[in-house]
Amino acid sequence: MYKKAQPALEYLMIIALVLGIIVPTTYFLFRTTSESNVKILYSQINRIGNNIIDTAETVFFSGEDSKIVLEVNMPKGITSAKILANRELVFEVVSELGTTEAVFFSSTTIPIISDDSAVGCVNNGNCDLSDLTGEGLKRISIETIDYSGTLKVRIMEAS
Repeated sequence: MYKKAQPALEYLMIIALVLGIIVPTTYFLFRTTSESNVKILYSQINRIGNNIIDTAETVFFSGEDSKIVLEVNMPKGITSAKILANRELVFEVVSELGTTEAVFFSSTTIPIISDDSAVGCVNNGNCDLSDLTGEGLKRISIETIDYSGTLKVRIMEAS
């Protein structure tokens, strides 16, 4: 009976060894793929945010009534977009690693607003850009306007 059990035990040892190799390898590949997807998402958001800020600077220094419309492909995961204190563009991003914020500043101080007419936007420059959230192709209008005697850059979804 001892000789009949030995091949069965050897097969179990081989299966355990194979599973011991396959399971960690699968976990490692899954983890690497997840991290790569997150890196791609953050790189897309950085490119979009920098592009919007660079275009806003270009429009601001071109003078009043200047306008550029950007077409960008917004990635999945952007839950909110806003302007803080008339100078920061902020995207809130949800990914497999959690919720983070991507913040973009102008290298020069240019006043940025949106088409948001809420009191917070008008008084302290905290404007909502929720039109820009959501996955897919977005047309973003960036234009200069004279706002109470001050030249400002307005960012909004183009119609």
